[in-house]
Amino acid sequence: MVARTTFLLVEDDANDVFMVEHEFNQFPHLNLRHVSDGQEAVDYLVGTGEFADRSKYPIPNVILLDLKMPRLNGFDFLEWFHSESPGELRLIPVVVMSSSALPEDVKRAYKLGANSYMTKPVNWEEFRVRIKALGIYWSKHIETPNGTPTLR
Repeated sequence: MVARTTFLLVEDDANDVFMVEHEFNQFPHLNLRHVSDGQEAVDYLVGTGEFADRSKYPIPNVILLDLKMPRLNGFDFLEWFHSESPGELRLIPVVVMSSSALPEDVKRAYKLGANSYMTKPVNWEEFRVRIKALGIYWSKHIETPNGTPTLR
């Protein structure tokens, strides 16, 4: 039996969410959870409110993070994640998926601890190919920290 890899998608654009869900649903070993902004991602990771049920909202193996979102944006989330998140949560790989290809955004994301930066293509087919490759890469070829890190 293939182990399931849980991805937390932090994305406010419904079309992008649909495309990622569509591609990930083709692979039974990929488990996708979604939140709409950085603040919901914080709540999800620390297990507050509706996210307290870890059987329904498991700790992710990989975080897919948009940058431009309301409330707590992707940069603010990265700052919190790498300086304030509890315990071993900050070991979870973060893949930034942004429509911005601005060099200053790429550099800032890496400075704040992003593990990878992917510019979202406008072309639907190209986006599908990238999402599929991303899912396969992070679930089958890369060792990630345990899906249930110790929180301290």
